[in-house]
Amino acid sequence: MQPQFALVDIGRLRPHERTQPRLLAKVLDEIRGTGYVRRALLVESEHLVILDGHHRYEALLRLGCVRAPAFLVDYKDDGIGLTTWPDATVKSVTKAEVVDRGLRGDPFPPKTTRHLVGFDLEDIRIPLDDLR
Repeated sequence: MQPQFALVDIGRLRPHERTQPRLLAKVLDEIRGTGYVRRALLVESEHLVILDGHHRYEALLRLGCVRAPAFLVDYKDDGIGLTTWPDATVKSVTKAEVVDRGLRGDPFPPKTTRHLVGFDLEDIRIPLDDLR
């Protein structure tokens, strides 16, 4: 299944990972400075758990956005791989744990999971005003 692009109600999205304050500040500055979002979030389509883009999601929340650009994907697709970052405190994670953490609101530490996709996710250019 190819990813489907959508503007999603930001209140329906479920993060599975916390953010790093420094990186969040950088992302906030970038979005404020350019006035647009250039990369959509990667979101599991069934439960709307964020797979990639937690810092962009948090930045959009702080900027008062009510929608977020997202590529919705079938998380069961074999074209979506999952591993952890080399410095992650959690060394092994399953897709079921990612969804569970998102649904329970019990996020992993920042930069724990690393999703690898076997398809292109094109850059976008959505003006910030279109998300408010």
